[in-house]
Amino acid sequence: MERPLREERMVGRGRTGSIRLRRRGLGVVAAIVVLLLVLLVNRRAPVAQPIAFNHLKHTQDLSLGCEFCHPYVNTGRHAGLPNRDTCGICHQVQQGKSAEAARVTQLLTQGEPLQFNKLFRLPAHVNYTHRRHVGIAKLECERCHGGIATTDQPPAHPLVAVSMDFCLACHRASGQSLDCVACHR
Repeated sequence: MERPLREERMVGRGRTGSIRLRRRGLGVVAAIVVLLLVLLVNRRAPVAQPIAFNHLKHTQDLSLGCEFCHPYVNTGRHAGLPNRDTCGICHQVQQGKSAEAARVTQLLTQGEPLQFNKLFRLPAHVNYTHRRHVGIAKLECERCHGGIATTDQPPAHPLVAVSMDFCLACHRASGQSLDCVACHR
């Protein structure tokens, strides 16, 4: 008669173990859902550009320096973005055979606006200037912007995740100030 009792005990343990596994499984699923929600909420919307600008064509094939299209890269807080006048230096007549090259010329000759959108953004409390980092410290653009110069399509998101840890690692490696007020307003 003890045998059925022992089997009931085994079944009971099985149910308890099964309930524990289900709870753990639900906990893991809940943690994954929360993580995905956090990532989705914190992810910036893709940045659209007015044309499919080919950095690779301009920087490597044509050997244009960053300052040609970003006039304040050495002297300003922001590097600046190209405008109609900048693009119009070369694109009043079609350059190349691509549909996008034709579109640039069409936008310019028809007087359409050509305003690029800023891809890299820092929080408002960060006091960053291109003058200090590029003009004075002579940092290469790739340091913070990654391989942007070798892209043949505009990226929808920054190629480098610039964060406080990212900046501090560079400041430590180059012996620069770690004082909060040096970079924060």
